[in-house]
Amino acid sequence: MTSLTLAERSDAVTAKAFQEGLFNGGLAFIPSYGAVWAAMKNAKFCKSTNWQSRTAIVIMPPLFTFAFTAESTLNRTMQEMKSEREHIRDTTEWAEKKHAQDMKKKFAENNVDGSALINQQQQQQQKYQTEAEITNLYRQSVENSGIRIVAGDELGIHHRIANFWQENPLKVLGGMAAPAVAYIYYGRNNQAHLQLQMKVMHTRVIGQFTILTMLITLMGFKQYMDNNGKFITQADADRRVNEMKTAREGLLYRLNAEKAQKELLDARFKRAKLLSNNNDISTTNKKNNNKKKNNNKKKKQQQEALTRKLESHAAV
Repeated sequence: MTSLTLAERSDAVTAKAFQEGLFNGGLAFIPSYGAVWAAMKNAKFCKSTNWQSRTAIVIMPPLFTFAFTAESTLNRTMQEMKSEREHIRDTTEWAEKKHAQDMKKKFAENNVDGSALINQQQQQQQKYQTEAEITNLYRQSVENSGIRIVAGDELGIHHRIANFWQENPLKVLGGMAAPAVAYIYYGRNNQAHLQLQMKVMHTRVIGQFTILTMLITLMGFKQYMDNNGKFITQADADRRVNEMKTAREGLLYRLNAEKAQKELLDARFKRAKLLSNNNDISTTNKKNNNKKKNNNKKKKQQQEALTRKLESHAAV
């Protein structure tokens, strides 16, 4: 499976947050609308409010729920992506170090000089073997990162429910507890011989026992999921492996670029140093030549002066 780009991952995270916000906002709209509908039967409520305030009472809780849920989902997903990227980076560095240690050990055992030249076929075979070993290390890292891989491109409905259960235990508890308590009260309400206080008391006691039972069950299952890991598809696992390979290629590219840049700077430094030495030698030679010319000129002048002096004595 091809690895998603950063833009595609960003769009997917935004869409997921928006969907979560809409879903929870829709759930919050039901009790909000029900409360206003029930309050409309009260004449005092109708007299003290107008249609703008009633509309606000209906829509503000869902809007708040939408914004809060979307923001929370976005932050949680971004943290997961950050953790995943850090895991990919750490795994890439670990795989490179482990592979280098294995190759050094193999060379030492076989008394082979790692810097020795081998033929092109052996180089190609060694390259494929290296890629296979590193890919296996990446797969082992993904499998041991606290997840359970399911074959195929899509998770089953029970896998999705288990993942949602692990990530949102309070939502599951609220979604199960509210209908349960409502059903308990509905059953008590059909018993005409009970007074309202007794109906509420029975509902509270039975509902409390029911919610505690649900809470223990939900937390037990969440603990099981936390210990064994969430479900992901084989396609997602392959995507993570491809992202690790992409990160490794980027790391190698940066290392090669830094190495080439360093070699270029070293070459320029050596060239500048050589040119500086040549200039120094040229300057020294020029000074020596000028000094030699001056000495020759002085000698010539001295000889001419001596010749003129001899000629003047001869004339006398």
